[in-house]
Amino acid sequence: MKVGSRLPMFAVAAALLGLIALLATLQYRWLGQVSAAERERMKTNLAARAIGFAQDFDREITRAYLLFQLDTIRDRSNIATQVAERHDRWQATSRYPRLVKDVYVVPGDGGQAPVLQHFNAATRFVEPAEWPDALGPIRAHLSASGSVPALTPSPPMAPGSTFVVRTIPTALWESVPALLVPAPMVIFGTSVALESHLGARPDLRLAPSMSCMILVLDREYIATEMLPSLAQQHFRGTTEGIDYEMAVVSTAVKSAVYSSAAGFTPDPASSSDASADLFQVRLQEFGAMASEVRRFTSFVSSRVDQTNQRREGAADRVEIRQAPLSIMLQHSGPVANEKRAIETGLATAAQRAAGSAPRWRLMVKHPSGSLETAVASVRRRNLVVSSGILAVLGVSIGFLVVSTRRAQDLARQQMEFVAAVSHELRTPLAVIRSAADNLADGVVHDDPQVRKYGELVQGEGRRLTEMVEQILELAGIHSGQRGFALAPIPVFPLLRDVVEASSTLVEEAGLEVAYDLPEALPPVLGDEQALRRVFQNLVGNAIKYGTSGRWIGLRARVNGREVLITVADRGIGIEASEQPRIFEPFYRAPGVIAAQIHGAGLGLSLVQRIVEAHGGRITLRSAPGMGSEFTVHLPAAAEEPAARTSSAADPTPTLHTS
Repeated sequence: MKVGSRLPMFAVAAALLGLIALLATLQYRWLGQVSAAERERMKTNLAARAIGFAQDFDREITRAYLLFQLDTIRDRSNIATQVAERHDRWQATSRYPRLVKDVYVVPGDGGQAPVLQHFNAATRFVEPAEWPDALGPIRAHLSASGSVPALTPSPPMAPGSTFVVRTIPTALWESVPALLVPAPMVIFGTSVALESHLGARPDLRLAPSMSCMILVLDREYIATEMLPSLAQQHFRGTTEGIDYEMAVVSTAVKSAVYSSAAGFTPDPASSSDASADLFQVRLQEFGAMASEVRRFTSFVSSRVDQTNQRREGAADRVEIRQAPLSIMLQHSGPVANEKRAIETGLATAAQRAAGSAPRWRLMVKHPSGSLETAVASVRRRNLVVSSGILAVLGVSIGFLVVSTRRAQDLARQQMEFVAAVSHELRTPLAVIRSAADNLADGVVHDDPQVRKYGELVQGEGRRLTEMVEQILELAGIHSGQRGFALAPIPVFPLLRDVVEASSTLVEEAGLEVAYDLPEALPPVLGDEQALRRVFQNLVGNAIKYGTSGRWIGLRARVNGREVLITVADRGIGIEASEQPRIFEPFYRAPGVIAAQIHGAGLGLSLVQRIVEAHGGRITLRSAPGMGSEFTVHLPAAAEEPAARTSSAADPTPTLHTS
């Protein structure tokens, strides 16, 4: 019955533990998948943020490049007006107006050395200026561009034709830093004779020289305000700063233009969590610019068609049209090849003017070292948390099983207790009722019999009273409402009173009571009534279970600050397997139940509770058929021991014999 009642609970617990193990496996895999997805999401998000950072920076560079382009310069008297208008528009519309530090104009003078003019924002005039040392590379570049014939496009033109696309000057100069903005113009159908002393090939043509503007950028403003502002916009994790380490590094000199963390200057060629190239003119990303290029290409094609129809006998013609790109075309040759030449050259020039190579690189890195490390750390943390939750769940199931078993055992013990108490109550009640019936019915008439019936009723009533008090005592200790008045208690008088109170039972059982008590035994610290109940229970158990041995022993000794009091018998003893549970409430050994020895299973539990409440403990030594020894360890009182007087009868070694 016992095994059958517990198997379902063990089966349920095993099934739940199996489900927890399965859940742990699935959770481990799921966390791996979630971590991989999170890593990809973070990479994608970080790459998008890096690209957005670079695009926003380059958008300002490209806006400056487009905004400061001058119209085709014919009348140089209005250069100052054009520059002033563009400067005012830049100051009014730019997010970072201090990005442009100085504005210079270089008019095209037909092959002469480039002349520099400086725009004075205070006077709104363009004034002649000397070339600063910082602009030396740009000056040399413009001088070389004005003296070298233009490049021949690829694929080469058909025999008998010559087509030249002028090389547009480099837009970005990182060393300054500066933007070189040529004036937009388109020229085709124009031939310019080359002097032989220039050393040019006779089939090449030199386009007219190009006017341009030089926008000197403020490097300090870029590093201290513009880049930090963009970093806060795209990489801000909290109000206190950005959530990634980032640096803008020059790809040429490999030095940091800006770094969000001290000492973070990565190599542009090294790996990072995300990177993006920047500091370039991105004309191809402006929709209006792309549509303008397509519209202008259509215009050129239409003009070529008209030229083919009117070409015969007509002189060379020049078409000049304002456009947002600086494209210069020059052609001479058969009419049949003109359209193809212009279209090919225009495509080549537009491709060359679509943008510039990036000069800087944005490098972004997670503070933990890399995104892989960060994701792995989060995964480990999630594994620890989830494993802890599963472990708590498993332990809870274990506690649930243990609690269920204990509840089942407690319910069984309570049922056994009810049965035992009912049996214990039924016996004295039956005796009392029988005696009462005899007295009421007049069966007993003489005084001796009446007295005997009275003593019988008195004894059974006392037995009932003791049983009820014992139950109430245990309940009070369990609830914590039972208090103890501690005082020094002499050991020998206490044991003597207990044995004398049980003398009737001792005589009926024919037991010998032996004492082994030292003369100078110190008193114990305790509650007299509670300790009396302790030894009454122990002596009562010795009488009940030690009848076969015909002997009960009481001895005491001092061990340090403790007094050890032992109650022994030579009765049936206790199995070793049952000894750990002998002090549990309502527990009765199966052999005792089978022998129909009366009891409720509360005595020893009550004894243990009282002794522990006094700061002591109780130990057991027993073997089947050899009897049992219960030893109570109680703290000795500080009071000096008093020797027994001669008037205190010492029944050692025998008090009652039979």
